[in-house]
Amino acid sequence: MNILHIISSRGWGGAENSAAYLAKTQIEHGNNAYFFIHSFNNILIKVLNSVNVPYFSAIDPERKNVFAVKKIIDVCRRHKIDVIHTHLATGCYLGVIAGNRLGIPVISRINTYCGYPYYALADRLLFISDDLKNYFLEDYFQSERFLDYQPGFIENLVNGLFNFKFSRPDLDEIISKSGKAYDTIPDKFSDYDKKTEGYARFFNIGITGRLTVEKGQQYLIEALELLRKETESGRDGQGSGQGQGGGIPLLAGKPVMLHIVGSGKNEKNLLKTVTDKKLQNNVKFWGYQGDVRPFINMFDIAVSYTTKEVFGLNNIEYMLMKKPCISAASGGMPELYGDTNILIEPDNPNALKEAFKKYANDHELMKREAEKGRERAVRLFNPEKIYNDTMKEYKLANSNKNRNK
Repeated sequence: MNILHIISSRGWGGAENSAAYLAKTQIEHGNNAYFFIHSFNNILIKVLNSVNVPYFSAIDPERKNVFAVKKIIDVCRRHKIDVIHTHLATGCYLGVIAGNRLGIPVISRINTYCGYPYYALADRLLFISDDLKNYFLEDYFQSERFLDYQPGFIENLVNGLFNFKFSRPDLDEIISKSGKAYDTIPDKFSDYDKKTEGYARFFNIGITGRLTVEKGQQYLIEALELLRKETESGRDGQGSGQGQGGGIPLLAGKPVMLHIVGSGKNEKNLLKTVTDKKLQNNVKFWGYQGDVRPFINMFDIAVSYTTKEVFGLNNIEYMLMKKPCISAASGGMPELYGDTNILIEPDNPNALKEAFKKYANDHELMKREAEKGRERAVRLFNPEKIYNDTMKEYKLANSNKNRNK
């Protein structure tokens, strides 16, 4: 099968990561998989080169770009593309226009809670969690935002150039073409033994990902401050007696080090919070890292505390590397973790602090939950399973296209 993945973003996150490794697996199974990407997405270009996935690009395909659509159509014709697999909103728009022009089935992978009307026009919708699927089917596709949507001037102009008319399907049709396949990552996170050195004397808590308010790093800092206050007051049985603001947060008899791995627009605010709370000696900012494995392998506890996460790949990385995890019980996280690890209510630094203590005071619990998490990740989120699930969705998309001709 000849497959064209379209992802138009300039950034790098779970959608780009999972798509790249899905394409790699497709090629390993004898398919031809290609990418159409933003010319300036340097990280994605580097990753695609590293896994030998060929790609084509255009400048600024994030917008309703006539030249991007023309190039996609040319790629589809030249490489006899059988299915267009889109990722994120504008990628869906470009793919739907090109697929309609050529009669090629389009499968749109939906990765975020942000509604987009052109998702409904794909031949198959592929959600990455049940919570996300329910949001679209029970909320967005029944909302005024969708039902009253009318294409703007530029959109109508571009649509007209490719003889495409926006025609809204009814809810029953959308439901009938809705499926699910989880995100995936390569097995390089399994059985990895290198770690960042120099922190053995600490109890290491870590979080990876973009530094944004939604990702919740600020709550880890607040939980660390609460631990310090308990240490100072002696409520943990290990009071430092150093007075207000001078204590050291402790867990399992060790000073705590919070490792924040990643970069993003909230970094300055997080740095200021750490300084204001006088926690500079107990928080380490590592910035963006191309390979997070040595850092995760150093963590005693790994945390994902997003306000509402669809399906964070960092959670799967933690699980595969056998780390006891703490996550907010919101969005797709209950589905991802199942009955493993510790899930707590979001936006609650006190609950986070108590989860830290629960793990730190019970080594057997840490070991048991880490083992359960790894078993679940290997079973449900491995590349082979996601490949098979996705290829089944391609067949359904092709059936939808043929049935609607």
